[in-house]
Amino acid sequence: MSDAYDVPVWIIESANPGKKFLKGEWVFVPTTVGLMGGYDQWGLAESPTYHIKKGEFIWPVPAGKRISSSFGKRRGSQHEGIDIPAKKGSHILASREGVVVYAGSELGGYGNIAVISHKNGFFTVYAHAKKLFVKKGTKVHQGSVIAQVGSTGRSTGAHLHFEIRHNSKALNPLSYVETP
Repeated sequence: MSDAYDVPVWIIESANPGKKFLKGEWVFVPTTVGLMGGYDQWGLAESPTYHIKKGEFIWPVPAGKRISSSFGKRRGSQHEGIDIPAKKGSHILASREGVVVYAGSELGGYGNIAVISHKNGFFTVYAHAKKLFVKKGTKVHQGSVIAQVGSTGRSTGAHLHFEIRHNSKALNPLSYVETP
């Protein structure tokens, strides 16, 4: 359904809280104006199946060897990714092959951000970039340079805020990437 309407699975899930997405169940499909939009389509749910092993995603910042903020609760709210500090301008790599579904700066505190859709409903999010080298629709290979580390948006210094999501659910990236 995601492919048929060109809408990321996690956005469809966000529009249907509490749905189990059983095969044949009717669900709302948000149409997109930018990344988010109104609910004006219907579609049938697909059967989700996915298997992913640690190491199928690569570390996105070769120059960043540590984590300054971990996944999980932080100052009373959920931090849905990890922060990887690195020198401003350092390369940010696509963690896995996919297609860019968003590249811009209109998503609140993320600053310059790229979102890449991968097979089986996975997405990676790359935020606070100094410069983006991709645009919506760009096909990327694992390891392609997609951006430069920066400090745009709500940021306290040069770093990459990196998320891995399955549909709408944020996952701990350290469960999926090999650390340097």
